[in-house]
Amino acid sequence: MILPFLKQGTSASEVSEPPFEDLELSNVSEAERALQELAAVFLDQQPSPASNPAIDPKETGESPKSEIPLLSMEAKYRALVEQIPAVVFMAYLDKGIGEAYVSPQIEAALGFSQSEWLEDPVRWYQQIHPDDKMRWSLEAAEMFLSGKPLRSSYRVIARDGKTLWFQCEAKMIRKDDGRPWFIHGVGFDITERKGLEEAILKISSNEQRRIAQDLHDGLGQHLTGIAFMSKVLEEKLADQSLPEAVEAAKIVKMVNQAIENTRQLARGLHPVPAEPLGLMSALRKWANEVEELFHIRCTFRCAKPLPIGDSNLATHLYRIAQEAVNNAIRHGKSKNIEVALSGKNETGTLTIRDDGEGFQKQPDTQPGVGLSIMNYRADMVGGSLKVQPNDDRGITVACMFPIRSVE
Repeated sequence: MILPFLKQGTSASEVSEPPFEDLELSNVSEAERALQELAAVFLDQQPSPASNPAIDPKETGESPKSEIPLLSMEAKYRALVEQIPAVVFMAYLDKGIGEAYVSPQIEAALGFSQSEWLEDPVRWYQQIHPDDKMRWSLEAAEMFLSGKPLRSSYRVIARDGKTLWFQCEAKMIRKDDGRPWFIHGVGFDITERKGLEEAILKISSNEQRRIAQDLHDGLGQHLTGIAFMSKVLEEKLADQSLPEAVEAAKIVKMVNQAIENTRQLARGLHPVPAEPLGLMSALRKWANEVEELFHIRCTFRCAKPLPIGDSNLATHLYRIAQEAVNNAIRHGKSKNIEVALSGKNETGTLTIRDDGEGFQKQPDTQPGVGLSIMNYRADMVGGSLKVQPNDDRGITVACMFPIRSVE
């Protein structure tokens, strides 16, 4: 599964790498060492003296039989990866463009044979769903330049036109001198899991919408009737100058508060109107409510109207923005928050930027529940979430997601 940004015909070894102090061999993990040893055999990076006619085995004291352990190791490698119920792949980074290996599971998963897949160096990128191509390119480029593992899910189009979901786990392996060597990874077919998740979320969303409607049309209307009757009773008692009129006025006030609470609860269960521009109006209203409630500056910006016809996508994005704003206030103690929405070339971006205290410097702690939920929501809509500190203060949460124009 080669990197699309390497299609220029320039080998990866010619790409400048940023200086990383942790590229020393002493910091290479045991897992990476094992991969390097296997790849040395499988990719034929370190030929044995017996396989090199320029070296006389007699001079080295080795026997041509020394090839046998190497062949045995390669056979064990193949036997191992070809039993895994996933697509295992290797891609050269120091020999230009081309895949070194892909397991036979590629045919069962996508309908392409091993030879067909390997003969086309850009096959993988061509089969990625159009809505996920840009995200794949950005995340793969980040892996290549920073050395961080790639862990993300993408939609891939099979030979028969069927769209499948794959969870991709890839790691860039470096040579002893720190230069990129190859990418080793595995792709798991998670299409069934994605389908079940989407079905559950759809059921949950429909149920929330039903409850919100019942609250608005049922309990809300019932309370409105009580408020009206209480107001009539208050006026009658006041006309007779009875002291009970004061108590009746309190009842009217409490019922009106219950009506407002019911409306807010219904709106919380179904915050985004079912219309193309519903997300924009919901985010704008949410920003205004944050300003009034917390007495801080919270603005919404969208230079060009961005219609989103998928109500499920709009709701997930709204919840991501809501969680990011709440985190900025609760943990970051931010005073200025900007929520921005933009779109270009069928790719949208939701950005939440604050001026708070930023990340807590606790590297050993696990990611918070809020961040995990935001990542999960972004993944569910085929998007990706990135959280990074600002140059001055605070952090920026950016969610890139695929969009389609409303017909």
